[in-house]
Amino acid sequence: MGPETSAFPLRPRFDARMADNRTISQPEAEGYPWIGCECCKGTVWVPFRMLRERLPMLSAMALDQLGARMKCDRCSKRPERYYPANQSDTPGFVRSFQ
Repeated sequence: MGPETSAFPLRPRFDARMADNRTISQPEAEGYPWIGCECCKGTVWVPFRMLRERLPMLSAMALDQLGARMKCDRCSKRPERYYPANQSDTPGFVRSFQ
């Protein structure tokens, strides 16, 4: 048995992509202050607060609409994936015990 027959296949974390029709206010209320965008640079996290300064109608936009408007500053392409993100989604995040 090689690694290709392991019990846990290697695949992206958010591979089941469905249309996300929630407005930006809903993920923010659930504790997701950023949008994670995957492009040529890897995952880039952009705070909704910063986007709200540049896009006055952000609260009325759906997550898919926002992702469709974003572009990478290096390659000028749209992100391959975008999703609401919070601090516990970061690689290496460890919740402190206090």
